[in-house]
Amino acid sequence: MSRHLYSISTDRTRRTGRAAGAAAITVALAAGLFTALPATAHAAEKAEAAEKAEAAEKAEAAEVLIPAPDAYGEGPEKILSTGRYGVLHREGGDYLWTNSYNRQTKVVPELASVPEKLIVAGHDEHNRATYTQQRADGGTDVVRVGIEDPRFSGTLTVPDGYLNLRFAAGWVVATVDKGDGTYEMRVARGGAASQDPVVKLPAGATTDAEPEVLGGQGSEILVGYRLADGSRGYGLVTAYDGRLKPLPVTGNASSFRLTQTTVSWFSRDGSGGQGVRVLPRSATGTPQVVPLDTGSPDSEVSSFVVRDNIVWHEGLGGPLRLTPITGVDTERTLLDTVEFAQLRAEGDGDVMALGKDADGERAIHMFSQDGSGTVFDLVMREVPKVKTADGEIGALSLDRGRLRYVNSLTGTDTLHGQGVGTGLDPAEGARLADFPGLAAGRFADGTDEGLARLLTDPGTGKDTLVTGDDPDRPSEGMALPGTDGRILDASPEFVLYQGGNRQYVIDTTRDLVVRDQPVQGAVLDGDRLIKSAPNKPGRVNVVDPRSGRATGSHDLGVDCVPSELQHSGTLVYWSCASQDAAGVYDTATHRDYPAPVSGVLLGDRFLAAREESGALRLTALRSDGSTGDLGTVTGLKSPAQGDGRGTTWTLDPAAGKLAWVGTDDTVHVTAPQQEVSPLRVAHSAVPDSADGAWQAAWWLSKPAASWKVALVRRSTGETVRTWTGEDTRGTVRVDWNGTSDSGDAVPTGGYTWRLTAAPADGSGADATASGTLRVTAG
Repeated sequence: MSRHLYSISTDRTRRTGRAAGAAAITVALAAGLFTALPATAHAAEKAEAAEKAEAAEKAEAAEVLIPAPDAYGEGPEKILSTGRYGVLHREGGDYLWTNSYNRQTKVVPELASVPEKLIVAGHDEHNRATYTQQRADGGTDVVRVGIEDPRFSGTLTVPDGYLNLRFAAGWVVATVDKGDGTYEMRVARGGAASQDPVVKLPAGATTDAEPEVLGGQGSEILVGYRLADGSRGYGLVTAYDGRLKPLPVTGNASSFRLTQTTVSWFSRDGSGGQGVRVLPRSATGTPQVVPLDTGSPDSEVSSFVVRDNIVWHEGLGGPLRLTPITGVDTERTLLDTVEFAQLRAEGDGDVMALGKDADGERAIHMFSQDGSGTVFDLVMREVPKVKTADGEIGALSLDRGRLRYVNSLTGTDTLHGQGVGTGLDPAEGARLADFPGLAAGRFADGTDEGLARLLTDPGTGKDTLVTGDDPDRPSEGMALPGTDGRILDASPEFVLYQGGNRQYVIDTTRDLVVRDQPVQGAVLDGDRLIKSAPNKPGRVNVVDPRSGRATGSHDLGVDCVPSELQHSGTLVYWSCASQDAAGVYDTATHRDYPAPVSGVLLGDRFLAAREESGALRLTALRSDGSTGDLGTVTGLKSPAQGDGRGTTWTLDPAAGKLAWVGTDDTVHVTAPQQEVSPLRVAHSAVPDSADGAWQAAWWLSKPAASWKVALVRRSTGETVRTWTGEDTRGTVRVDWNGTSDSGDAVPTGGYTWRLTAAPADGSGADATASGTLRVTAG
């Protein structure tokens, strides 16, 4: 896009509603976007309307959109409960259900207005979401939503006087004040209170006002209570009749779990030492102890039996680990960090966990044991990132299929890049490497060494020029004379740089400043410099930057000295702003075209000019001297300062492509001009003799899809050597060692070389060049 990079943007305007802004952007494309008529031509109204519709359709199809990179971080995610076939979780403000059979996620609309604190945690084998509602009579309604099957939806009515409701496996446990300072534990069934089973605790055992419910599976509920001697006791309650079977728990215990086949808990006390106690549900004897290698002697441990293995973690934020009980699995880490884990009490136990894997990817996982005896990881849902800050585009450049754009995010500027194709229409391509901390005017594509960028020497404050497309392997920096300068233009071997009130031409192949001049209208044209002649109004000179020798001149036919010059192919844009005069001069046909004095960029046979309204007016510059209306682009982001060239819009001087930033900070790349110039050899460096080695270079006016160089022996007409290549952005190089295609040294004598290059945009004929070569050593 542009080698014409202007003002540095410092003020940032915040935007609201990126999506709404994108919808509001309008691109008004006039008739003839692709085949615009000369200004003197008149088409029939019907034909013109059809042409407009076709052009607009093509333009829409060809547009590449690149949103400003935004900052994303970890969003709020919480597992609320599990079911036989899925997990209920909350992402942001939505209650979601993700199933385990095809890992599809859907919103649960029945919970939309329910406060999260009322959602019941735990496991429900009927795949229900459960929440509570207080009634006016003091009682509580337990509302169940059948997510997988609405037939399981319903409301259980808990009477007034039932306190501190607890839930397990779909059962509701509460306490009732007996009026003597003690409480009894009941299982609320939803019918008459007199029919609700009372939990039959051992003799002398009591429950606190808040019942201790530790899990449930099937018809059994795991509860805790206080024994007559004040110690803790635990048992399995049959929910239908309240009968309790005590468990052989000794000392301090935690992390009680209940599956279809086992009951388990973690303890550091009693026989067997620290570990998980595993007891078959049908047994009453001594549990098996599975030792755990904890990192701390007093850490809180959460453990789960997954058939033949223990899955466990210490606290939160550490790893989720696996320790085998028996079987084929091995001790290993399942997740690097765990935020939440819960037993999915189906079969012999599964674990649902929220955490990050070794790559830092955050997701909801289900860990189950497969038929081979190994615990496998089913990623049920990858937690989406949430946007934490909006990116803002602050600078642009477009050059031979490469878009570069500076994005400001949380106070940091980064230069991003992306391929946009070398065909007539833009096409989304590969991303380019990122570079830190660059602003408008401080970077430009176009050199043979890759991206040119200006850095600040921390010791002197002076600018330093580095080149290269790999940010980790830049060229050795070249110290420049200026401070806070900018790159005005770049060509394969030169960079035009302005620092203070001086301009410098830098030979990037030799790391030399080859020209030093006052600020004036100047632009590079390959290996030449086009500059205004301060003492000759209306004259622009063409100079060899290395020697300073004038190689040509152009008479613009005006009585002013241009303060700004731009170049594209055979066209030169000039502006004498102080005299309110400007135009475009065709150096090949000597035709003149009108142009505004400011806010202009020159592309391949077209002009883009920013109007007072902020829109871009696009004008075709026909080779017959006429102009054509290519349309108007509206919806541009307002620049922080200046006319936005290089900050909110730009174009490629060697192509028909335009890039602009919308009000939502999306970069649009379009192709308003497709009557482009043919591919040509802009200049070359080809020795006319070789003594066993030959290095030749040709620079093309635009990218080529393929190229070929053939070397022919004049005396016989035999082609002795052929070189081919593909996809060059503009440079063809041959390094020859004097041998033929078969590897033999060629005879001395006269040869002819011929270059053929096919245009990457498919427009026009192949570019050709030829010359002679004398081989002096065979």
